[in-house]
Formats: sequence, C-alpha cells, structure tokens
Amino acid sequence: MTLPAIPSPRKRRVTPETMAGAGIALTLPKVTVKSVAESLGVSIVAIYNNIDDLCALKALVAEEILRRWSPPLPGDDEPMDDALLTLASAMRELVHSNPGIAEYLIGLTPSSIDAIRMADVVQTRYRRRYDLTPKQATWAVITVVEHAIALAEIVYNDARRDREYDDAIAARTDLDTLPGAYDTIDRGPDGMFLWSMRTVVVGTLTLIAAPDFEQA
Repeated sequence: MTLPAIPSPRKRRVTPETMAGAGIALTLPKVTVKSVAESLGVSIVAIYNNIDDLCALKALVAEEILRRWSPPLPGDDEPMDDALLTLASAMRELVHSNPGIAEYLIGLTPSSIDAIRMADVVQTRYRRRYDLTPKQATWAVITVVEHAIALAEIVYNDARRDREYDDAIAARTDLDTLPGAYDTIDRGPDGMFLWSMRTVVVGTLTLIAAPDFEQA
C-alpha cells in the first residue's frame, strides 16, 4: 500500500517582517493593504490575516523604519549644543529619506513601543551625560526633535525655492526692512536648517537652565 505523499510545507510569505519590508519599499504614503498585498504577491485576505487594519499596517512599517535607524547619541566630550544640532540633522535626514515618517513621529501613542523605547534611550543618554533631571533631558530632546521634524517636513526641503527671489526682494524700494535683511550668502537648505535649529537649541538650553524650570 502506497501512502499518499505528504506535501512539503509552503514557506510563509506574509509575516510582519515581509509586510514591513514591502511597506518601506513602497514608502508610507503609498502603503495600503492592497499595495502591500500586490508587492508580496498575495491576496488582501492574507494581509488581513496578519494585521488588524491599515493603521496597524502603517504603524508596523514605521516602527521597522525606526528599528533600522540609529539616532546619534552625545559623545563623551561633546558639548550639549553640538550634540543637539547633530540630532536635529539626523532627524531631518530620517524625515527626508522616509516620506511619511514625520506624521508618525508626531503622533506616537503607547502602542508605538519601539519608537518610545528609542526616545527613552536617547533622553537617558542626555540625562546621564550632561547631569540633567529627567524633565530637563526630555524637554531638551523633544523640543529639538519636534522642531527638526517640522522644519524638515515643511520648510527646509528640496521643494523650497524662495532663495531664487532674494535679489528681487532686496531691490524693492517699497519695503522698509526686508531688503536690508537679505545678503548675498547662499547658505543652502542645509545651512538655513542649522541656522534655525541653532536658535531653537540656544533657547532650549537657556530655558532648562532657568532656576524655576522644574516648576514650569
């Protein structure tokens, strides 16, 4: 008697890892249940068998992006203002390299497990390195990160074209102040971003050093 052949187990194509990888390749704004299913060559049902809804799918992708990213931590001899500027630049690069991640970062919830754990690691390093209180470390890091995300997403990006009109604005005789503020130095989006972030950093460090900060 010949026993029926036992079919070899099929390799599971839909896993959190494969869905996250497909989502990263698509970029967050293009992640849908259908687009991920098509990317993996499976049915929509196969995706829903592994995820609750689209929000959960996007969160899965965003969390994997952050797991693959290493935030810069302050060096042993690095001044705090320099460390915060380095962190700001890294956040800008993260935002520009991963469309849609900014929206996720500004809306973290308790379910954003890895993202919140990463934030705690960064803030703990600042607290220990610069002998800060938990409130000082958290306020400093979050303030700088939030401004860096906002500037990267909205202001200092590849779509910014205002420098093209500097000469025309500087030449206007109907304006009292703006023409005198324009110079011939083209700092580029990188330089302008750091210029703005330096203002944020200086203000943040002044604020957390105030005697009444802990009561604020």
